[in-house]
Amino acid sequence: MVKLVLIGGGSPFTPSVFQAIVENASALDGSHVHLLDLSEARLPQMKKLGEVLAARAGLKLTITTGTDPREAFDGADFVFPGYRVGGIEAERQDFVIPTRHGICGDETMGPGGTFMAQCTIPATVAYARLMEELCPEAWAISYVNPTNIVAEGVLRSTRAKFIAVCDCWPGFREMLCHTLEVEDKDLTARAMGVNHLTWLTEVKVKGEDAYPRLREIMMASRPDDEDRDEWTFAMRHLDTYGYLLVCAGHPQMLWEHDQSMNERRDRWEDPDIGGWRARIEEHWKFIDAMIDGEPYNPNRQWLRMHHPRHAIGIAVSIITNEGREWGGMNYLNCGSISNLPDDAVVEGTCIVGSAGPVPLAMGPLPKPFVGLAMHNITWQHLTVDAALTGDKKILYQALLASPYVHNMQAARTIMEELLEAHRGLMPQFD
Repeated sequence: MVKLVLIGGGSPFTPSVFQAIVENASALDGSHVHLLDLSEARLPQMKKLGEVLAARAGLKLTITTGTDPREAFDGADFVFPGYRVGGIEAERQDFVIPTRHGICGDETMGPGGTFMAQCTIPATVAYARLMEELCPEAWAISYVNPTNIVAEGVLRSTRAKFIAVCDCWPGFREMLCHTLEVEDKDLTARAMGVNHLTWLTEVKVKGEDAYPRLREIMMASRPDDEDRDEWTFAMRHLDTYGYLLVCAGHPQMLWEHDQSMNERRDRWEDPDIGGWRARIEEHWKFIDAMIDGEPYNPNRQWLRMHHPRHAIGIAVSIITNEGREWGGMNYLNCGSISNLPDDAVVEGTCIVGSAGPVPLAMGPLPKPFVGLAMHNITWQHLTVDAALTGDKKILYQALLASPYVHNMQAARTIMEELLEAHRGLMPQFD
């Protein structure tokens, strides 16, 4: 029996993980799923939904819940970290405070990414150390952001078997299949770089190069250049460099800083966060409706399937020794991307089997992007240094190392305000 532990088991994403488990019944029938959360509030609802989805599919699952990580990790085979330290209010502060001082970013990039890492690395390292003690052979498959920086913090501090992934890639891959009108099994696609700054460097259909056709389709559907949305930016970028960005919304903040900053500031200053609070209440109601018989709807927010299929699929590849390619993997470079440092956590493609992920030799990152990747890697290293040492001088250096930051005094003010906003979430600075 395989034991899977979902950290953040009361999350709005948990139903989609159960659905992905159901879709992989051949490998996961008879499994034990433990929902671990800081709060018990949503756990009974999630447990009931998991039981309902499994029963409908004829799948045998043992589902338990709790708030004690030691109990959860005992005998675990896979641990899935999926939490946001400080919740939505901490995320809001990571957006709002920097933009008030003229600096763009989000919860994974810029000052917000620096501070999300300060909150998340200590918690994730603590979980990883418990894994070393209680389930040393278990694999962690983590979506905790900022995924590359958290991975570096864990890999520097522990010997836990830690896989860090990004859900931009599986959604992007779905888009490629739709655009090229091919089935997933016929598509080979590889991207590389550092998290949220990656480029599609290879795309083949049944072994034949499909990048020329993809570029042609994309440019034929190119929107008006006057638009400043994420997709239009991706097309301008493709036209300029010849490579398609995987997560265009994040790099857009580098090439079109002020426009991106204004959009983010307006959305996150809104008390309802662009309608988020209303939507999450509707989501909890829909979970109750599914328990009462409503079918699972993968078109609803938080129920889309590219994210959990990625995480659960990686686990299944390990269980079955599948030897399958998975993209969006964050790992120590060690020569995988030949012109980036060996000690950097990069994002690329791995072959995943019973031994875990083995990075492919991706070759060199295209020349126009190397400098920016190196800039991000320096920021990443310093951000981890700050999280592991609690040194505020290094924290300030990390903020200044971000390619989004262009004002020393603004960085100092942002640092002081975010230290106050996240007080109690960053034990290294207490």
